[in-house]
Amino acid sequence: MRTLVRATNWVGDVVMSLPAVRALRAADPKGTLALLARPWVAELYRLLPEVDEVVVDDANGAEADANARERLVGEIRAARFDRAVILPTSFQSAWTLARAGVPERIGYRSEWRGALLTRAVGLSLAPGEHQVWKHLRLAEAAGAAPAGAPDVSWPVSATVRDAARARLAEAGWKGGAFAAAHVASFAHAAKRWELGRFAAVFDELAARRGLPVVLLGSAGEKSVNGEAAGLAKKARVFDLSGATSLPEALGILADAALFLGNDSGLAHLAGAAGTPSVVVFGPTDPEATRPWDGPRGDGKRVRLALARRRTLCAPCRFAVCPIDHACMDGVTPADVLTAIDTVFPV
Repeated sequence: MRTLVRATNWVGDVVMSLPAVRALRAADPKGTLALLARPWVAELYRLLPEVDEVVVDDANGAEADANARERLVGEIRAARFDRAVILPTSFQSAWTLARAGVPERIGYRSEWRGALLTRAVGLSLAPGEHQVWKHLRLAEAAGAAPAGAPDVSWPVSATVRDAARARLAEAGWKGGAFAAAHVASFAHAAKRWELGRFAAVFDELAARRGLPVVLLGSAGEKSVNGEAAGLAKKARVFDLSGATSLPEALGILADAALFLGNDSGLAHLAGAAGTPSVVVFGPTDPEATRPWDGPRGDGKRVRLALARRRTLCAPCRFAVCPIDHACMDGVTPADVLTAIDTVFPV
């Protein structure tokens, strides 16, 4: 059978969808498993041994032209997939696959798209239930066996690690242990912890443990990273924002002694790589969207700590806080350093 999975669009969701992708592979080990993915996550899916093909959906956004959607529909039609499992809940994702004539289309009943699906599934996550189960239940609806313990561990090849080390060397890193950090949040300002507090933690990591810090992020996050680096007084900071591909960022995270950051896709990648991680949470719900901390298939111990101060208004999921940002401002550098000690003891 030729199965096409319409992938999730964001890095954190890529990690949270890994158990579903693996379940679909296990359900049809001799079939073809393809992923339809947006350009920025397609390169991550290409790293997975479970994935046979990757089709790039470049029909949205600034990179698309007026005919991009028609070309994509034609490409999918020509590939003659037997079925599609549609992880996103958007109307557009179902509409594209219906127009391409994929015979069986399985997805969640949402955004008035039920008529576009041949099997419309009701979304049944309980409040606070982790998003990893959202993807897994859809895989089960497509015939995969019920999951036991979801596994998001991501094997990082020597090739990816070598490419990552080359980027580090270009930035001036001479070898040795380092902490990786993501201090920005490109589309969600309310999730950002104050940069001066990050800088204070970086200085303590340098003073107590001798760790330099590697800042990761997109080119659009370079100004935020530059400000954070400038506020650090003792730590040596290497800014790689915009200088790495996502696979290279994964390789850097896999080599890091520690990850520190906000609730973001890179926090999920760090967890998948098995790196001890501390994540600052504020307006989002860690019960539903924290890096998955269940048992790992590679046997590594999961080391994740959340730095959080509970407020009555959180989780709110506002992109910009309309009041006092107390959920994030209540988290102190001492809170984060205590969390670091739990996952990365001296």
